[in-house]
Amino acid sequence: MFRQLFKSLVIARQASATLQVMRYISDNQLADIGFTRSNYVEGMKAQILEELNAEDANATYAAPVRSNLQVLV
Repeated sequence: MFRQLFKSLVIARQASATLQVMRYISDNQLADIGFTRSNYVEGMKAQILEELNAEDANATYAAPVRSNLQVLV
């Protein structure tokens, strides 16, 4: 739940920053990076979400094992 809230905050901030960048970037510069004014914000949101999901996939959630515990067979 906390991770989802964190993702939402990151994506919202990225969208805000992207809108600010669009004030200073030309259509030619957007075209050079493969976007238009109509799809730039959504494209950046998708990239950030993809990066966050990849980070989650790589994370391991293993519980620590105490060295004094032994496996009985």
